[in-house]
Amino acid sequence: MNLPSVSVRKRVARLDSIRTQLQLAARDLLRQEFSYSTGHIAAVLNTCLFAPSLLTFWFVNGVLDFSTAIAIGAVATPAGLQIRVFAYLLLVPVFLVIRVSVHLLHPAHRRQLLSGSCPNVQLVSLDWFSMGILATGLPLALQNLGPWVGMNALFLVGVFLVPRYLPDNRGRQTKLVAIVLGSVVFLYATYGDVVTMIPDPASVLGPVATLALSDETTASLLRVVNSFLTGPILVGLFGISMNHLLTRPELTDIPLVQYALPRRDPDTVVSLSAATGTVFYLTIVALLTGTGSIIP
Repeated sequence: MNLPSVSVRKRVARLDSIRTQLQLAARDLLRQEFSYSTGHIAAVLNTCLFAPSLLTFWFVNGVLDFSTAIAIGAVATPAGLQIRVFAYLLLVPVFLVIRVSVHLLHPAHRRQLLSGSCPNVQLVSLDWFSMGILATGLPLALQNLGPWVGMNALFLVGVFLVPRYLPDNRGRQTKLVAIVLGSVVFLYATYGDVVTMIPDPASVLGPVATLALSDETTASLLRVVNSFLTGPILVGLFGISMNHLLTRPELTDIPLVQYALPRRDPDTVVSLSAATGTVFYLTIVALLTGTGSIIP
């Protein structure tokens, strides 16, 4: 009479044990998936594929870059600005597709991602990828060459040469003064002629305010930078030079300025990211305008 009840109790106990094991397994799986260092969710959120910080960088970098581009004259027309803004709106999703593709095409990284871990290596950089959108307009900014020559001459002397012969504190102060003075000279030489209350820049600065490239030279440079054949190469090389220049110790030890400087990345990451970003931007231009140049 008791045998059936004993059998039922054993089955109930077995089912209860299975249920408990499934709960523990599910708990361990969720704990692993939402772990900061492992799991597929971490692989998505923990910077190897996407990170919320990318959106912060995208917004802040966009405000700074577009403000700077407009101030220095790298955007000549409202239509050009609209195209660049549209490309910048597509920047993050396109970059993420490229980043995911690069990791999935790499055999070792693909195995890590599929196992739920994040490759601890940077193959592409959003910072340098975004360079292609505005660097293609630099010839427009460089047409007024004099202010650039004056500003960079002050930077060269006040940041890289004179501080070598001064004590550390005095040298850092000199660097700050040179940066401020160079920026003031650039703004005065570029926009001083529209302010009637101050002397004309040409009468004060001479060639610094008057030296300019011809329209033909500027147009030729624009064609070279905005062609699919030479543009990505030139922007990639420009990215490498900025990567080395902006991360030199002469700049990184300046108070406050150091926080605005990028970190030094491998040249391969910089060049490939900048070149790919340039191709992306030129493709957007070709699709929106129906015109594109392969050979300058």
